[in-house]
Amino acid sequence: MENNILYIDNVDVNGYLGVKFISKLTEPDIEKNLHIAVYKKDRVIHKENKLLKLFRPDINPYSLPQHIFVNMEGDEINIPNKIKIVNNGLGTAILRLECLDNSDIKIYNPMDIEEFRKNFWSDVERKIHKLNEKFPEYNQLLIEFAEIGKSPPLFKKSDLERIKKLFSELIKALEESEEFLKDFANMILTSYLKNISIVTELESFLIYLKSVYESKIIFIDATNVIKVSTNPMKLRAKLYITDLEYNEYKPIELDNITITSNKELELPVYLLFDFSVAEGVSRNGP
Repeated sequence: MENNILYIDNVDVNGYLGVKFISKLTEPDIEKNLHIAVYKKDRVIHKENKLLKLFRPDINPYSLPQHIFVNMEGDEINIPNKIKIVNNGLGTAILRLECLDNSDIKIYNPMDIEEFRKNFWSDVERKIHKLNEKFPEYNQLLIEFAEIGKSPPLFKKSDLERIKKLFSELIKALEESEEFLKDFANMILTSYLKNISIVTELESFLIYLKSVYESKIIFIDATNVIKVSTNPMKLRAKLYITDLEYNEYKPIELDNITITSNKELELPVYLLFDFSVAEGVSRNGP
């Protein structure tokens, strides 16, 4: 590329040219006019104008309470002052919560979800050995897939690059071999169906998912839990952010939040958060 001119000597497939644009976006969304002219031997053979709309998520803390009180009456849990996070952008954000070492509160998988996760990835790993015998060319790719599945990394730059590289190579492998695609999909589906009966309480979580979908936020740790009690406990954590293109964003500090409950219980992490669009807060998009 020189002076906005891209010189092309040849193409892989006659009659086809693919161009990928990479941009750095500082604002949550922006529109740009793009003029395209294709020349062949100094003669214009095609020209057109395009309007490009670039967008990304824009995650902001709307309310970070210093104290959170969990009130449980019967089977109902009421938390009036939640951590409110709003996505002011058009892009979808992926969030992951990490409790710091000096946090009284720790996050972990509930027993049924943990059992499902362990059994699912155990089945996947066992089936991967058979896939490796049939598709030895994808051996390292499948091993890496299982490793990331069993121990999901945080959304830090090196981890995001690793995830992006893995899924880019995985998609390429699935596209180039229909047989591998069928066997890989069958491996995931059978492992899922075999273990899904382990997961029991999902009704309230499904209600939560609706609000998350509307806010364009995916919360990875939604089904994890924390232990709360009548004794005040400090939550010190970071909320890591990425998007569907695995870009890195500055994490949100959740520092020195005190959580107290009227009784000891395991609290699903998603109940601490409110991702709905707050009244009076503008949002750039539907």
